[in-house]
Amino acid sequence: MTYIPDNCTYLKQRWSANGSQPGTVVVPIMFHTIAQDSRTITEPNRDITVSQFQTLTDYAHSLGYETITTNQLLDFLENNAAIPHLSMMLIIDDRRPGTIRDQFMPVLERYNWTVTAAYIADPNNSDYAWTLMDQLFTTGRVDVQSHGYTGQVYIYPYTPKDQVITEIFDAIPVLYQHFGYRPVSFIWPGGDFTPFAVQVARLAGYKLGFTIFSRGPIMFDWIPLGEPDGAINDPLMMLPRAWAGTAGASLDLAVKISDQAAAFAQQNYPVEAEWYKTYCGGELNNK
Repeated sequence: MTYIPDNCTYLKQRWSANGSQPGTVVVPIMFHTIAQDSRTITEPNRDITVSQFQTLTDYAHSLGYETITTNQLLDFLENNAAIPHLSMMLIIDDRRPGTIRDQFMPVLERYNWTVTAAYIADPNNSDYAWTLMDQLFTTGRVDVQSHGYTGQVYIYPYTPKDQVITEIFDAIPVLYQHFGYRPVSFIWPGGDFTPFAVQVARLAGYKLGFTIFSRGPIMFDWIPLGEPDGAINDPLMMLPRAWAGTAGASLDLAVKISDQAAAFAQQNYPVEAEWYKTYCGGELNNK
């Protein structure tokens, strides 16, 4: 689904000399448990072992992927701002500062990457968790976004509206108090959402939302959606995420889509340039 209604604006941004090149892709990856190798993984698509995590991140680096933050993604999606041609987001859900410290930080330092913490903002979290998160944030490698206020409310059609509002709104001041900025993305708890909840999230000021659907990579003005997420008709609040257990294949697929999109853009450039000249009154810049 596309989301930029004005074709002149889209084409100008698509071919901006200062923007991302056509074919730039983003692969958000969803992480939960990263277990010691001796443990049995009961949900192999969702959870992975330490060795699998190391293999995945090394493989992503070998393909040329770099990480981006939520604000970089927002700027890319709204303005086609320049980001690495192969970009990804490492998003760890729930309240896992120990996993960020023990598993992510060595990788982030090795490759100069960042991680996005989809964090449960309940102020009654343990002092240890908040202290560790505050310390991790000072490294500049942790991008904190909202995963709800309590983490205990899943958003179904029958969920009381006041609970939905509390879960979405009340996380904001808590995260602001700790990290000094308002979160711009809401990572849907359990992947559940409703049209009402999306409207509430927009009213709360969230610009992006992430589901747990693995639909494929994101590109500028190009969000892959399915039936339930597409029916919301707000693609920036329905961004897909690859699952950790199958993320290697998702990264491979994104490389192929990137190559195909870049080749198509170059082939189609004369048509787009002529259309822009005729209907928008200007010249495009084929960078």
